[in-house]
Amino acid sequence: MVSARFYLFGIIVWVILAILTISFAIFREVIFIPFSGLDGTVARAVLLPVAIAYVLIVAYLFLRRQVDYTQRDTVFVGLMWLVLTIVFEFSFGTLVMGNTLEMLLYDYNIFAGRTWVFFLLTTTIAPFVVHKYILKRA
Repeated sequence: MVSARFYLFGIIVWVILAILTISFAIFREVIFIPFSGLDGTVARAVLLPVAIAYVLIVAYLFLRRQVDYTQRDTVFVGLMWLVLTIVFEFSFGTLVMGNTLEMLLYDYNIFAGRTWVFFLLTTTIAPFVVHKYILKRA
């Protein structure tokens, strides 16, 4: 049985991911878009592989030092990261940024070229993928 410490550390790692993601978004909006001349949707698509990479790297750094956990635990941590991300996104987006629900939901429209769903998918499966295919633990 995995300890509560594993999940607590998983929450701390999610906070690190949130800070990285916010910093990456600031970089995208303040530096990358003005420098590249790309619109926001295209810039997000171009930078998505970088975001996927840093999520996988953080998941790797988290799991490589953990000893007592199972595949099931990695699935649970991924789902926990997903829920925390969505709760944070909607809370921060509406309460702090003043965005409407419609504006926030627009980021989920892959048919409009939005890539947020792919980032959420990566965040959700990263612990399992790292555990199973990179660390190759049973």
